[in-house]
Amino acid sequence: MFAKLKKKIAEEAATAPRSGVRIPRTISKESITSVGADSGDDFASDGSSSRDDLPAQLLRRNDQIRRLEAKLSDYAEQLRIMQKTKEKLEIALERHQDSSIKKLQEQNDSHQASRAKMAEGMALALEKKDQEWMEKMANSEKLLRKEELLSQRERELQQKEADIQSAKRGLAEARGKLQTLERQHEESCRLNSELEIEREELLLLREEADKKVGELEGQCQELQSVIQQVSEDFQKSQSMVSTLEKSLHELQTEHDALKLQQQKAAVTVEDKERLLVDLQKKVTSLERRLRGNLSQDEHLQELLQEKSSLEQSLDETRTELLAVRTNHADTVSSLEAQVSRMSVTITELQTLLRHKDDSSRAYRERTDTQIAQLEQQVVESSERLSSAQQQIAEKQQNMEKLQGERSAEKAFLDQQLSLLEQQSQEKMSRLEDCITSLQKDKQTLQSRLADLDKRMNEVDSVLKQRTEELEQCRVELNSRQTLSTEIAKALEETRRQKEGLQTQVAELSAALQSSQQEVTTVTEKLALREDDIRSLQNEVQGRQASLVEVQEEAERLRAQLEQVELDKDSQVTSLKEELLTQTQQLDSCQARISYLEVEVETLTEQLHSHSVVCEEDQNGSVTVDDLDHIQKVNKELEQELSDKNRTIKQLQQRLAELKRTLQKELKLKPESEAEGKEKPTESRAEKPERVCPDPAPAPASTPSPPTSNTTVTNTSDLNDSREINFEYLKHVVLKFMSSREAEAYQLIRAVSVLLNFSREEEDMLKQTLEYKMSWFGSKPSPKGIVRPSISGSAHWS
Repeated sequence: MFAKLKKKIAEEAATAPRSGVRIPRTISKESITSVGADSGDDFASDGSSSRDDLPAQLLRRNDQIRRLEAKLSDYAEQLRIMQKTKEKLEIALERHQDSSIKKLQEQNDSHQASRAKMAEGMALALEKKDQEWMEKMANSEKLLRKEELLSQRERELQQKEADIQSAKRGLAEARGKLQTLERQHEESCRLNSELEIEREELLLLREEADKKVGELEGQCQELQSVIQQVSEDFQKSQSMVSTLEKSLHELQTEHDALKLQQQKAAVTVEDKERLLVDLQKKVTSLERRLRGNLSQDEHLQELLQEKSSLEQSLDETRTELLAVRTNHADTVSSLEAQVSRMSVTITELQTLLRHKDDSSRAYRERTDTQIAQLEQQVVESSERLSSAQQQIAEKQQNMEKLQGERSAEKAFLDQQLSLLEQQSQEKMSRLEDCITSLQKDKQTLQSRLADLDKRMNEVDSVLKQRTEELEQCRVELNSRQTLSTEIAKALEETRRQKEGLQTQVAELSAALQSSQQEVTTVTEKLALREDDIRSLQNEVQGRQASLVEVQEEAERLRAQLEQVELDKDSQVTSLKEELLTQTQQLDSCQARISYLEVEVETLTEQLHSHSVVCEEDQNGSVTVDDLDHIQKVNKELEQELSDKNRTIKQLQQRLAELKRTLQKELKLKPESEAEGKEKPTESRAEKPERVCPDPAPAPASTPSPPTSNTTVTNTSDLNDSREINFEYLKHVVLKFMSSREAEAYQLIRAVSVLLNFSREEEDMLKQTLEYKMSWFGSKPSPKGIVRPSISGSAHWS
């Protein structure tokens, strides 16, 4: 366990110098100019003098060499003193680490032993309490069953009360219905009066309608007489048309008969032609016979006779046909003449009929429109009368129905009232019996509740034991607090030894105070929980179903005890972490001391370089003024070191603030990425320093002394001071540009720190934002020229 802790401490000590803030190695111009002020002025004055003053210059050079030797001896003594202090600090750190590790071991052993004892005692107590709780739970289940029976009876009572209330509501509803019926009766009376008024109005309208109907009937009679005349004229025209149609039918029949005769004649002609064809065939056949049997003369005679007979028959038929054709032509011509005459007469009659039809149609349309209008008026008046009569009849029927319903509802409600009164009396008697039985059950329950109170007192005694155990835990916490105070005293001793760790020890004391405050808050919470337990006990005495709540409270107390143990563990871990942080801080202090040693070495090297330059002339002597001057220079260097330590502390505070803002704004990336980003910054910081020497204006014959304008700068310091987390800068600038004026006003300080604004520029930003947020403000004018925010020679303020 402790070997692992030592390894972690060694690793953190190895990584601490890398992550630490570098101290700038710049030497102020005043110290350098004060070291070589006399020499610079002397050589500047000697450069213009003649070569006769060389012995005086050699004396001065010897004086300077002696002064530098004295400075070197002083620096060597200071280095020895620093090494001794370093060894003392290392010894004190080792002792402190050993003592803290021993204390932690003792605390862990005592804590584990006490925890094992507490666990055993708690296990036994929990087993006993579990048995007691099982017995109590069985009793409580019995009581719960009885309470359920009581609750069922109470529910029955509530149901019965609800039935009574529903019956009362039914009575109220019946009364409301009676009131509504009375209102309806009043409304029906009003409607009857209104209907009588409407009836009188309708009777007046009926009389007026009867008058109009009489007038309309007279008009109808006149129209009917006109219609009769028109119908007589129409009948006459129809009789004429019928006679003409009869004559047409006769002509058509005659025409059809002639067509039949013509067809018959055509048929007879066809028959005769067929006979002729047959006769010709017979003649041909007879001729063939005659050729075979008879003589030629005989055949010729017979044939001639047959020809003559046939020719006669043909002539007769031809004459008949001619006669028939002539007769047919005569009849056809006569019939055509008759048909033409009849067609002319028919066209004339049709024109007359058309004129009469048009006139009759127009007259009919007029009469029909008048008749339709009159009929509509009659229908409307009849409909009005019928609707009025129907309304009167319906209202009378409604009145009769309402009266019948009212009488029926009155009788029904009277019956319901009597039934409800009987039921309510019966239910009241039943409820009285139930109340007596419930009172008996209550008495039995009160006796059992007294037993439960006794058992609750036993539970209170158990809770008191638990409170005593909690007080023991408090005593242990107080002992831990005493240990923490001892640790604080040890830290104060280290604080006396090291002035540079005052702020860090103050932070540790603040952390201890916060832990003490947490302990006090825990004690206050325990006191509050005790008050809650007392209040719950009082509530248990006043309520019936409190056993379940007591169980829940016991479980809560168990959880609280577990939380107290967890808090103890967390406090131990926090103390370990604080010790680790202290060791890290001591390692960082060692790194700072080593860094200061490196600076002293650089100064000694510079002094050696000055001594090498001055060793060309070894004659001279050291005065008291030179020693005073060297002491002043040492004091100035010590002041510069203290100033640098202050600036380092300020930069550390700023870094802490920036880390907090980064954690709030960006929710910092994992530590691996952060370490990966810190490596290039360390490589930047480890670049070589630049020395800016001034040109040597002296001639070649004289040695070139250092002038008063020599300045030493360090690029690593500039890089360290100018290093900016550009992701954070980008985030802040984007938020500043995109947010409102009030939010941007809060971000002014962060932007001014990141972009290295001066006080004037920051004030100008605030004034512009106030101008934008105000209603009637004046626009601020920029004071002077705004300098660039990031320059090569600027440092953070």
